Amino acid sequence: MGRKSFVLWILLLMMVLLNADQMVMAPNIGRIEEEFAIGDREIGYIAGSFTIIGAILSLVWGFLADKYERKKLLLLSVLVGEIPCFFSAFATSYPQLFLLRALTGIGIGAVFPVVFSYASDIFDETERAKVNAILSTAISIGAILGMVIAGFSGESLGWRIPFMIVSLPNLIFVLLFYFIAEEPERGSAEVAVGDLVKKGQKYNAQVKLSDYLDLFKIKTNLVLFIQGILGTIPWGAIPYFLVEFLQRYKGLDQGKATIVFIFFGLGNVLGIFFGGIIGGMLYKKRKAYMPIFSAIMTAAGAFLALAVLNLPTVTNTTEFLLVSLLGMIAAATASMTGPNMKTMLMNVNVPENRGRIFSVFNITDSLGTGLGKVFAGSISVTLGSLSAAMNISALFWLPCAFALFFSAYTLSKDVDNLHAKMKQTALSMKA
Repeated sequence: MGRKSFVLWILLLMMVLLNADQMVMAPNIGRIEEEFAIGDREIGYIAGSFTIIGAILSLVWGFLADKYERKKLLLLSVLVGEIPCFFSAFATSYPQLFLLRALTGIGIGAVFPVVFSYASDIFDETERAKVNAILSTAISIGAILGMVIAGFSGESLGWRIPFMIVSLPNLIFVLLFYFIAEEPERGSAEVAVGDLVKKGQKYNAQVKLSDYLDLFKIKTNLVLFIQGILGTIPWGAIPYFLVEFLQRYKGLDQGKATIVFIFFGLGNVLGIFFGGIIGGMLYKKRKAYMPIFSAIMTAAGAFLALAVLNLPTVTNTTEFLLVSLLGMIAAATASMTGPNMKTMLMNVNVPENRGRIFSVFNITDSLGTGLGKVFAGSISVTLGSLSAAMNISALFWLPCAFALFFSAYTLSKDVDNLHAKMKQTALSMKA
């Protein structure tokens, strides 16, 4: 367990820095727009391409993660992400910045299915909720770190230096992981099969590209894909444009707007961590309680976010504290769903499909996030109001909550089906 915990910490640090890459541009949108003579629409295109292109190409990495050694794939994917991030600091035109951000997105999209496939073969069903809470929290911490570094250094160092700061340390962490971590045997953490694998028997499963279609036959997968698109549209729009929104509509300067974002991000971190822990506890009592809890929190988060977005202009310290604390509560409430979705996906899919299931989930998740950024940027221009774009985006959490309620009816049966498959596989291995 000590070695597993150490490897988990390295994965956490790598995920933090990779996700800092995603948000490192956001606090300096105004400076970038001014230098390259572009507007919110073009910024939305950069952010959307960063997310969507990386998510689409993660399909390939998901297939590779189910077939080849994940340690090597993780090393390669981090290099693919961090090298273009570093060179984003030297972009001299909008097309160059667009290309480099898209390449960084490919690396981040590649890491997602590899990391969660790797983790699912180290930790068993009883441990996964806690592990997913930790890894999902790393994603949120990374977003805060990127915003903090860029937000507070942007005024003095400019918008370029933060790209270097967030990219270089990860090269050290990924090499540390590669030389210390072990490649887990597939199936070693599964019901019935795991004991046989630990005794030296091989869990041999054929991996074919055509198997992607089989993932959609599992009802829980299908429902979570739909909610992933709906639920991440607000997560794409609101955090990305929040600092700019607060400056335009709430009368805050960049420093104070960044502080509000930190509160928002802190709420996100707390919500993800405790949402995963609570979800895991509820899962042990009854599997359906996990998606029901997630649905209730998502709906509540939508109404709290709308309340924050429509507060009046901030004119004094009391109002500043109000918008900061309410933003933190809204983010905490809405974010409790994330780690539980990953746990459900791990627990209804066979080991040889987990790289691919997380690559597909990354597409739906990232498609929503990318569309949220493009949507908010485009609606801002069309309606002439970034505020309207942010409010419309928050409403997408409501149909997401409805989809989560539906998954409560599918989860238990799909988990039982997986257990039955593993027991049958164990019998075949013994024979």
